[in-house]
Amino acid sequence: MSPKSLLPTPAPPLPEDEAAQLLRGVSRLLPTGVAVLTAAHQDLVHGATVSTASVLSQRPLRLGVSLRSGSLMTRLIRQSGWFAVNVLSSRQALLADWFANPQRPPGAGQFDLIRSRTDEDTGIPLLRDALAHFVCRLSDQLPLGSSDDLLVAEIDRAGAGAGRPLINFSGELHDVEFHGVRRRQGWRADATTTLE
Repeated sequence: MSPKSLLPTPAPPLPEDEAAQLLRGVSRLLPTGVAVLTAAHQDLVHGATVSTASVLSQRPLRLGVSLRSGSLMTRLIRQSGWFAVNVLSSRQALLADWFANPQRPPGAGQFDLIRSRTDEDTGIPLLRDALAHFVCRLSDQLPLGSSDDLLVAEIDRAGAGAGRPLINFSGELHDVEFHGVRRRQGWRADATTTLE
């Protein structure tokens, strides 16, 4: 018996739609923070819930976010060159739902019942009580496939609040409680590591 005959027979490839659906389902198992992007250009302001914001590099400090190509948020950010990432705390799940609701009022009306302040330099709304906020200057926009763009931005300034993050996991919003994890014993300060 050859070693090759011991290997399982691979399953036939899934149809494209079924395979893509399976991959999207598994991708929801990657926990992500939840944020509300806010942007302003001329007299128009807008907010949108995302779970795609992430720090891309430390030096320079850059953040990336994936948005639908041609969406109002993408257009506003491209026109103004600025946006804010308001990282939601676990107590702000209703804000995540509100800014994901396509039936909310347009423009400034969507902020009428929301505790926010306006960034003096950009006119962008910043959500009060957010876990953190980052005011970002757009540096690049890259197409991702046929439906999304990756917006890359330098973080110009930031502020931190208090609390625990709101997490998106398996398509649901979650509060998490952090507990320390057991780490390898015997770590030395002079040991070589690739972790920062």
